[in-house]
Amino acid sequence: MKLTPFAYTLASTTLANQRAQFELQFNMLQNSLIRRHNEQIEKISETPADVQRKIDSLASRQKRLLETLPALGDFRQGNANNKGALEKVFDEITVLFQTFNSDATVDADEVAAFEAQRDKVADRINNLFVFSHPDINDAQVIQRLKEDVATIRGLEISVGGLTDPGNQAVADSLSALQSEVSVAITVTQNTIATTLDLEQKLEADFANSDVGLLQLTNEEKNRREEKVAEMETQLGNLLRVISLSFEINASISEALNNRLRPQIPPPGSAVNIIS
Repeated sequence: MKLTPFAYTLASTTLANQRAQFELQFNMLQNSLIRRHNEQIEKISETPADVQRKIDSLASRQKRLLETLPALGDFRQGNANNKGALEKVFDEITVLFQTFNSDATVDADEVAAFEAQRDKVADRINNLFVFSHPDINDAQVIQRLKEDVATIRGLEISVGGLTDPGNQAVADSLSALQSEVSVAITVTQNTIATTLDLEQKLEADFANSDVGLLQLTNEEKNRREEKVAEMETQLGNLLRVISLSFEINASISEALNNRLRPQIPPPGSAVNIIS
């Protein structure tokens, strides 16, 4: 019975141990590399402070714009309503003039018609709404008109000549009131136009902010994806290099081990017969 050479047995045992040891070390190294890889991905996933500040600034700007636009819309619509009401007030004052200007005298019927129409004018002015916005100056024309309501209600004409001092004073007051209403109509129209311009500018600003925010977040998203893909490629290559290195070393060891394997002649050969 032939004994297996000690060198071959030792080499075979060492080779088997090398494989088991490599598998263990490779798994430990792989887990360590993957853990470090995940930690690096977490860091990559953190948006840089300067980029985050830009994103926060744009988001905050959008929020302010969204909060501002509805108030502007309400202010514009309120002024549009007031403009229509002011035009009716102007017409009502014209009617008020006509109640006592049909001829050179004022009679009792005209006094009664005047008082009824006067109160109608006062009510219309009193029913106007006061709207305000911190970024738009409307000269407080509505507020000033409403402050005249008590004075309007106090206007009185008397039976007598149209040019009597009291009746003439009322006519002058109504002329001044109609001029004030006309100015209020013009100012309100300008206020509506100014508000609309501001709304459009803010909407354009919002659109630009939205584009900027989208571009910034997309750039940040692409940066992360590219960096993660690059790291995953590096990790895969590193693991392949380690595995290949072991395979090469194992092949060399296996080749050396095979050199130590006892040479057994095939059955029936001359060498076998001699031995």
